[in-house]
Amino acid sequence: MNLPLTTLSRRSLLIGLSVLPLAGRAQGYPSKPVTIVVPYAPGGTTDIVARLAAQSLSAGTGKTFVVENKGGGSTTIATGLVAKAPADGYTLLANEMTQTIVPALFPKLPFDPIKDLAPVTVFAEAPYVLVVNSSVPVKNLRELVELAKAQPGKLNFASGGAGSGPHIAGELLKAVAGINMTHVAYKGSGPAVSDLLGGQVEVLITAAPTVAAQMGSGRMRPLAVAHTKRLSSLPNVPTAAEAGFPGFRIANWFGLAAPKATPPDVINYLHAEVQKMIRKPEVREKLVAAGADPVAMTPAEAARHIEAEARRWGELIQKAGIKVD
Repeated sequence: MNLPLTTLSRRSLLIGLSVLPLAGRAQGYPSKPVTIVVPYAPGGTTDIVARLAAQSLSAGTGKTFVVENKGGGSTTIATGLVAKAPADGYTLLANEMTQTIVPALFPKLPFDPIKDLAPVTVFAEAPYVLVVNSSVPVKNLRELVELAKAQPGKLNFASGGAGSGPHIAGELLKAVAGINMTHVAYKGSGPAVSDLLGGQVEVLITAAPTVAAQMGSGRMRPLAVAHTKRLSSLPNVPTAAEAGFPGFRIANWFGLAAPKATPPDVINYLHAEVQKMIRKPEVREKLVAAGADPVAMTPAEAARHIEAEARRWGELIQKAGIKVD
């Protein structure tokens, strides 16, 4: 039977319209639970932010997003697992700043932590804060720099381990301010904070959530936020830029990434859902409470950010001669 052209056109239009919702949902994705792999043990900031994302995405999409913790290997275990997973959008990485540090620290990995992952977005940022033991006779960052210049190598700065974010932060301050401090590496952020409070070390530069609970103890003093804007959770603490050191800028960031060959429609679907998530007032409040501020990056913007950070930290690690055991 030959149908009129107008009938065929109408039928084609209806068929086309009927598949638009499916295309918008990335061909029915997700049709089964999505796993977000966290490269740390439960309880840290990355885990907290990832669980917030999983809960919000589950509520917003009516689908299931679950968190799986795979700590160890300076995040390389989890990163490798996701990099080698099927590129179907059902295994995601809760990525953060360490993704941009490990390429320089572990150049012989069997995968590329940058090229083998496709960024979905970066949706939160936690600028680092510089704190000192309350006995250190300085009130701001400029006075700390002057003290360090007057006593080269005498001030100790703590970190949770060689090559960790706080270690990188200390080396960045040394380079930007032209000072010399002695690095003291601990096995984790907990012991580093404890010894800062006890006065065994004088300086710690870390993400705000790591020291938030101790801010009111009277045993540590925040001097500066290592960023160009103040933290929502520490509105009275000036930025490094305000103190005259705009180059002292370091922040942990939190995002989602998928295996590199994941279809663009799946990436775009996830990105759109995350953008909906961070517009929710309750999500924004929880991020701020965790010491992070919401940000919005497209997949392309996130990729450029990650590549730039990897170059930046790679150059600093090489210049400072940072190595891990």
